[in-house]
Amino acid sequence: NTEAIFTPSLMWPESYAVAEVKFFRHLARQAPCDTFHLKCLQVCTRILVGTGFSHYTLKAVVMHLLNTIPLSRWRMSKFLMRLQDIMEYLRSCLQEKCLDHFFFGNKNVPEEIILPPAFQTAQPLNLFQRLVQDPDAHTKALSEFNKLQDWLTRLLFYRH
Repeated sequence: NTEAIFTPSLMWPESYAVAEVKFFRHLARQAPCDTFHLKCLQVCTRILVGTGFSHYTLKAVVMHLLNTIPLSRWRMSKFLMRLQDIMEYLRSCLQEKCLDHFFFGNKNVPEEIILPPAFQTAQPLNLFQRLVQDPDAHTKALSEFNKLQDWLTRLLFYRH
């Protein structure tokens, strides 16, 4: 029931936060010691200030990519490639107006992470649903994405 997912309660955010912590702990147990996935996430979230993107937007992108790109490819030597992957994934989601919530209805969540029933049985939840309904919001999001890309470039290449 979609209403149940959006009913304000103390249990949903807590359950979601617990699932997120479990996901990152699961990765930490499997990751080689020199993986850099958390640094990628930190760099990306740093550039969000002043935009309409939430931290969870980029966290969802990174979590989806962590489920598809092997952890061995999240090393420092591949840092710029992973940042490029994150930005390309986000661009693709914006163009398609669809970014699925990482936990709701995601069949690729590692089995070790036991989700509350509402997460398991739900249909995927599009975090960009407002972009489907509002063309102006979509245009603004694409513009903000271009700013993000510019800020990331400046941060990485012109920072001293």
